[in-house]
Amino acid sequence: MEPVILLVALAGVSNAFFLAGETQCSATQDSSVCSVALGGSVCIQLMKGHQLQLKKKLPAGPMNVFSLKKDRVTIHEAYRNRTEFLISSGTLKMTKMAMSDSGQYSVDVFDADGINQRSINVTLDVQENVWYIWYIWYILIPVCSVVAALAIVVLCCCVCCKVRRRRKTGRKQLEVGLYMDSLKEQDQQ
Repeated sequence: MEPVILLVALAGVSNAFFLAGETQCSATQDSSVCSVALGGSVCIQLMKGHQLQLKKKLPAGPMNVFSLKKDRVTIHEAYRNRTEFLISSGTLKMTKMAMSDSGQYSVDVFDADGINQRSINVTLDVQENVWYIWYIWYILIPVCSVVAALAIVVLCCCVCCKVRRRRKTGRKQLEVGLYMDSLKEQDQQ
């Protein structure tokens, strides 16, 4: 039972240490590529003090992700619970990244009159967390194997000790029985 509890505890510890991280990207150039870990988060540095609009390019047409107009941020429903825009720093933060978040995005920057001043292309590439897989195969499995082997050795030692104790108590009982028999024989003589 202890090895099972230990394995569950090790799995929990591994998840605590190997969560997907946060990626920092800049979308202030004409185009940029941002690689993000699956399940992680990304902070994209955009412009500040402007009217902005971020759209994801889809085959059926662009989909609004968020817009900023007159210090009012509007986030599309599909991104609402995992996206925020910090007006003071001009940073867009998206969390819980999924494979479906991969793709081309465009940031349109408008002046105070609403005239498009600039368009910036951002490519988000959501990737599986390779370090997590490496960790499982090359660290967690060997460690668990060693722990299981040690548990088997301890279990065998415990069984051997019990067997030895039973043998000793059996020998003592046999000696006591032989001694009692010898006393009976002496009494009979």
